[in-house]
Amino acid sequence: MEQWYLLYCKPKQEQRALENLANQGIESFFPAHLHSKLSRGRRVDAQKPLFPNYLFVKLDVNSGLFSRAKNTRGVSSFVMYGAEFQVVSNAIIDALKAINPKDYHFDELPKKGEAVVLNNDAYHELDAIYLEADGDKRCILLLQLLNKDVKISVKNSDIARRA
Repeated sequence: MEQWYLLYCKPKQEQRALENLANQGIESFFPAHLHSKLSRGRRVDAQKPLFPNYLFVKLDVNSGLFSRAKNTRGVSSFVMYGAEFQVVSNAIIDALKAINPKDYHFDELPKKGEAVVLNNDAYHELDAIYLEADGDKRCILLLQLLNKDVKISVKNSDIARRA
């Protein structure tokens, strides 16, 4: 009887493990979501793991593939619950497979023209408009100060989306 088991992978080697398991004919699943980040001044969408360092494999208890799966490049070990391998129910896997990564798209930064709140030492809860990225760690905002539009550069950590 085939069941889903939880594997722990070596850091940042989930894709390698997934490919090597597929090459061996072992069904595996690696849930991910889309994530926007700045790379060299450009917004880039990339997939990030939903559960970093973990992936799911479907194995038959009588197949003898457990040692082959454990010794796959990129895999560290099976997750254990006491002396037993951690079994994951089919309902959980089906629910995770039903999730479309595009439905859960997380942005680190607001989009151009989006209203934000600036909150740092100089400005406390001041409304602003996000204009563009200013490198990897800063952004340019448009503020209304003394009835005049002013552009300022602030740290990305000093802004939050308007609720």
